[in-house]
Amino acid sequence: MCNYLHRPTEDRPSKCTKVGIRAEWTPTPACEPIPCKLPLPPLEGTRYESVSRNRFLPGETLRVICGEKYGISNNQEVVTMCKEDGEWTIRPVCTEVVCSNERPQHVYSWDVSYWRNQPKMGETKRYSCETGYMSKDGATQATCTRNGWTPNPLCQEIVGCGSPPPLTDGDIKYTVKSNYSHQERVEFMCQNYYTMEGGPHRTCINGEWIGQIKCLKPCTVDRELMNRYNIAFKYHHDDKLYSPHDDTIEFTCTKGRHTGTLSMRPKCIDGVMNLPTCQ
Repeated sequence: MCNYLHRPTEDRPSKCTKVGIRAEWTPTPACEPIPCKLPLPPLEGTRYESVSRNRFLPGETLRVICGEKYGISNNQEVVTMCKEDGEWTIRPVCTEVVCSNERPQHVYSWDVSYWRNQPKMGETKRYSCETGYMSKDGATQATCTRNGWTPNPLCQEIVGCGSPPPLTDGDIKYTVKSNYSHQERVEFMCQNYYTMEGGPHRTCINGEWIGQIKCLKPCTVDRELMNRYNIAFKYHHDDKLYSPHDDTIEFTCTKGRHTGTLSMRPKCIDGVMNLPTCQ
């Protein structure tokens, strides 16, 4: 009898036979560690890295690589080790990736039959969500992947939003509430002389406020600033002028002449206006 986790080297039992004046065991009793076996050639979709033998001793490892639509323990590549009982830590056989054909939670219509074969990796199926739930990004098709159906989850509970985030240099047009429903929207307005980019609405979509709004700053030109550059408003007699974003102001020289490359009709760009110089 062999020790624990060992087995006889020969498959046939040993017999005591007479050899001359001596008695010997034939075959000679011997024990060896229980090896792990490997199917060669590999099964479909399975590849072993640098392997030409089909028996491994306890403690030896093996890298298993699966085909594009095959997997092993939810992975495409694993390292498995031979255990002392002759079994692998991970069975070294890749299987075709399939997805469950059971209806996922909160899915209303499901274009998968429970009685048919499980969908394979890459297959798509149409679906819709129960009332009170929605798919991510409005998806109407589920795709079978190595990690199951995507999007994941297929349907998520529709939730509302809290108060919308504040708008720099702007305000909400009406009274702000603490809670808003899914698809409810609010209208924003910018402060005086500010120009709205995007908007004017933000919409509550499943717990998030959607909508890009920005209030672009106006430019302010006053008499002190113009004196520094020896310029004046060409068509205005004001000491101070506000110019909205993307608007232009035309200047004239108060003394000297226009120098440099800047235009005498500069444009306001989000609060910045590069003024011309006269000398």
